[in-house]
Amino acid sequence: MKEKKNNYLAINKTGLSIKWLTIASLVYLLIYTEAGQIVTAFSELWAPILYLVIVCFLALGVKIFYKTDRVFIKLPKEGKVKILTIIFCIMLMALYFLMNLITSWVQVFNLMPEMMWSSICVALAAGIGEEFLCRVTLFNLFTKIFENKQYVLLWSSIFSSVLFGLFHLINLGHGAAIDATFQQVYYATAIGLAFSYLHIFTNRIWPCILMHFLLDLQPNIANMNAEASPWGPILIIFGIVIIVSIICIYTFNKRINKIENEKVSGKKLISRP
Repeated sequence: MKEKKNNYLAINKTGLSIKWLTIASLVYLLIYTEAGQIVTAFSELWAPILYLVIVCFLALGVKIFYKTDRVFIKLPKEGKVKILTIIFCIMLMALYFLMNLITSWVQVFNLMPEMMWSSICVALAAGIGEEFLCRVTLFNLFTKIFENKQYVLLWSSIFSSVLFGLFHLINLGHGAAIDATFQQVYYATAIGLAFSYLHIFTNRIWPCILMHFLLDLQPNIANMNAEASPWGPILIIFGIVIIVSIICIYTFNKRINKIENEKVSGKKLISRP
């Protein structure tokens, strides 16, 4: 009997098919998108709070349906990949510094109480909602689609991150500037790849939620007032993020393939008469 490939993935233990994973992803996307309309339709504080509550229940439903929010059944040892992971973490910290996020956080906490809590609720809802959408539902869907590919983690990360970037085109329908929106698509794809690796090497979703929340914790998160920045720095900075993230995911995937091949070879040696 031929041994199934990539049986180290947590989603393969749930028995969910591509069909059900696709349906679950579409249902999640529809509910999450509609829930986001509450914030734009109402300016009262209860709107972002309700949005956050809906997203929390939605994420809970996903965890119950998928029975896991992890990548691996058991996180493999990183080995030499640990050096790349350290470089990745330094890059991620540098990115947050370059984006001047600390200033944004200070600005949020200097807002009027109602606006401050509105920004916090929206940022937290986005962190939970979008991470469960892209790093759990879509990532798992693509791991099933590419389950027999050698670099399943790499392909799943790329496709789920590209979709994560493209989802930001919805901002055009809310009055966002075209240049600013396409910049969001580009850097959201880059950040999606970075968060994918964060999910992979921690085997937890909460670090991605936390980093996403800190990224979105800005005074204008509840509206579409973001302005376009010069393309040059954005292309360079997030281009580096894309390259480093892809190298890290590829290297981690390569190491896992080596570990799994060694296991299979060991089993074959034991089974010989």
